Amino acid sequence: MRYLEEGREFILYRAACCCLFFLWVGTKSYAQSYGLQGRVLDGSQSPVEGAGITLSPAAGAAATDSEGYFLLTGLPPGLVRITVRSAGHQPYVGEISLEESVTRMPDIILYEKTTELGEVTVSESHSALLQKEKPLNTEVVNGTFIKRHLGGSLMQSLQRLPGIKTISIGSGSAKPLIRGLGFNQVVVIENGIKHEGQQWGADHGLEIDQYAVSRVEIVKGPSSFMYGSDAIGGAVNILPAVWPAENTRGGSIDLTAKSNNRQAGTSLRWYGRQQKWFADTRLTLQDYGDYRVPADTVHVYNYAVTLHKHRVRNTAGREVNVHFSTGYMAQRLQSVLYFSKTYSQSGFFANAHGLEPRRVDAALHDRSDRDMLRPRQEVTHTKISNRTQYRQGEHLLELQAGYQKNYRREWSHYVNHGYMPPVYPLERDTPHDLERQYDKDVWSVNVKDEIITGIHQLSAGLDASTQDNAIGGWSFLIPSFRQFNAGM
Repeated sequence: MRYLEEGREFILYRAACCCLFFLWVGTKSYAQSYGLQGRVLDGSQSPVEGAGITLSPAAGAAATDSEGYFLLTGLPPGLVRITVRSAGHQPYVGEISLEESVTRMPDIILYEKTTELGEVTVSESHSALLQKEKPLNTEVVNGTFIKRHLGGSLMQSLQRLPGIKTISIGSGSAKPLIRGLGFNQVVVIENGIKHEGQQWGADHGLEIDQYAVSRVEIVKGPSSFMYGSDAIGGAVNILPAVWPAENTRGGSIDLTAKSNNRQAGTSLRWYGRQQKWFADTRLTLQDYGDYRVPADTVHVYNYAVTLHKHRVRNTAGREVNVHFSTGYMAQRLQSVLYFSKTYSQSGFFANAHGLEPRRVDAALHDRSDRDMLRPRQEVTHTKISNRTQYRQGEHLLELQAGYQKNYRREWSHYVNHGYMPPVYPLERDTPHDLERQYDKDVWSVNVKDEIITGIHQLSAGLDASTQDNAIGGWSFLIPSFRQFNAGM
């Protein structure tokens, strides 16, 4: 019995010693567990949420909360390396010694990370891509090209392109020739509406302000399928301008001066846009004098005409152009209203406009190089159009409607031809110096649907236009007429 009791006491003694040992080890481990807390801010002292914190050699990791704070616990004592990373910021690396139960480290500042990319070269161009995709030769130019090669008119600025020539009427107006074809064989489209003036006449240029043109697509070759039967020689398609970015406003001033005809001009533009509504307006003024040539004599009808100070008398002019557009731009619906009014007054060379070269009052015409005496012309062209697009799935529906009014008057001394009376009849209501007058009203509308399925694009449309052209004056070239065109 005595040995059994001594064995039992020995076992109890050993159990008590084990319990005390494990209790001492647990207490010691708990006493040696440390923590680390801090806060992460950016360069503007704003908290950085979601920044990753890692420690080494201790395997500790955490992320900052919405206020930028973090807390790591259960860390061993001693020196640790802390690394903080966040997207868009430079990483932070530092060291800190854990000597307290919870060590509070100073605020960590993460600065924005900037990456400088290398040079990027774009080898493909939009015009080159169009030439690859379209069967016809197509040239696309922007406003920078026009300003770099600025001439007296839009077509004079574009005639530097291969295959493009012009018929110039003085220094302020010209009409296009594409590969030798012009007049009613070349179509000019502005903002989706066919431009209608008196394009059949050699003395009638385009009533378009080149400062308001930002992109032009010139199609060289037959384009009747897309632009109507008049586009046998090609088409000059003036594309709509790129609309301003959201919540922007601005403007520009263009100044022009030329020494040859002493031209001075300016073009003022202002634009603004909110999120979906925008407005864009432009005012252009130009004034120029008689054109100067490197000769003192020219021959008209085999008659030598002497020029005063190398200037072609009575070729001065002036222009006033007003443009305004406003529209609504949404993801599916886009609608833009255009308004433009161009006015030009220019003189014709007095010795070559149906007059006898020897019967010109040279002293009167040479008195000033900026006056516009007879013969001269005045042209006013008003254009109002709307372009509406609606996108639904694979369909892009487009509606364009427009109205144009071309009012042209040509003033000249009365000259009888053929059976005309030698003296102008006083009983006529037409002024004796009104040679020709054209008053044309044009209404046009076209509807188009583009269907894009994968790599295929289908286009179907219908367009129609009606014209009413009235004439006046004592001279006769074309009769009054009414015309209706439709195509599908």
